[in-house]
Amino acid sequence: MIDFDKAKAIANHGDTTRLFKLFSKLEEGKPVTLCFLGGSITQGSLSSKPTTCYAYKVYEWFKETFKNDDITYVNAGIGGTTSAFGAARCDRDVLSHNPDFVFVEFSVNDECDDYFYESYEGLIRKLLYSRNLPAVAALFNFFYQDGKTSERIHSKVARYYGIPAASMHGAIYEDILSGKIEDISTLSPDGLHPNDTGHDLLSRVVANLLGSIYEEYKKDKETSSIGSTIPNEIKAPLTVNSFEGATRLDNRNFTPDLQGFSVDTAPQKDVTDCFKNGWLGARLHDKIVFEFDQENECTGIAVQYDKTMKRPAPVVSVMVDDNSSEKILIDAAFDETWGDLLDIRQIFLHEKKGPHRLEIEVIDDKDGKAVPFNLVSVIITR
Repeated sequence: MIDFDKAKAIANHGDTTRLFKLFSKLEEGKPVTLCFLGGSITQGSLSSKPTTCYAYKVYEWFKETFKNDDITYVNAGIGGTTSAFGAARCDRDVLSHNPDFVFVEFSVNDECDDYFYESYEGLIRKLLYSRNLPAVAALFNFFYQDGKTSERIHSKVARYYGIPAASMHGAIYEDILSGKIEDISTLSPDGLHPNDTGHDLLSRVVANLLGSIYEEYKKDKETSSIGSTIPNEIKAPLTVNSFEGATRLDNRNFTPDLQGFSVDTAPQKDVTDCFKNGWLGARLHDKIVFEFDQENECTGIAVQYDKTMKRPAPVVSVMVDDNSSEKILIDAAFDETWGDLLDIRQIFLHEKKGPHRLEIEVIDDKDGKAVPFNLVSVIITR
């Protein structure tokens, strides 16, 4: 079993009020729902089976620690996705379950820049201030070869909002650099996605954070704020905060003008079957038009589509408000071998809120041989 630095593995202790309430509910044997929201690591990439994924093992830690069998486990991890998509989809994939606890992991998919600083904050705010007022905690992963992570910006958000957070970088990176961990392939064959040993280590790093807070809860039962009302203060945002109001529009909740595009009617199996519920443009000059007005007036628009390994792949143009001089081209071809990518192209952001018109047209169908352009959704920010 690989050891880790238990102190440095806790990136932020945070405000324990909501976790204390969760622990109390668990001890009383009440039903509790745990949700895990993140990318491929949360989804369980390279774990040998769903039950060896770190998220499931953390769920098992809750069951074993509290001897409570009335715990619902929801894994909302989708590979290759960022906090920008997390903010747009958390209503449907997480908050619809009325969670008592949400665990967030996006630090190897987000870049360490202002865009993801803002999208991560929007996601955290949407979770924290949702109707159920769940406990929220975070995991910061990293690339084992070079230490790359967006922990710096994510930890700023965690500290500001009092989010307890665990850090894999803090837990083991010094041991990788020093050679104490001689071969990172014992944890991850690709230097990022954990194998079963790596997922076990991740779960122990998370349990180290939660367990330390639970020990504090047990010691302070008589004098702590257990049972008190969760503060209803809404803190001022750190950023422009467009993403707290992010809304994902697909064929389940929006009807655009189809001028050649068709509705994708293929059933979605589960949350990871994520290229469904959109619209397909199969032929040259197929168009789809969105009118965003009234309740859909927005400050930003992003296009989410299947960036595909299939060949040949189509090219589309994106035009906003009939401004033909500033069309954006999107090539759906993905030059990787691990699978298709659910990509997001931000068309504009931080504009004045108002009505907008979005038009997408297939401009290159490779002489009729290209696979259809799969517009999975459009994400608007407010």
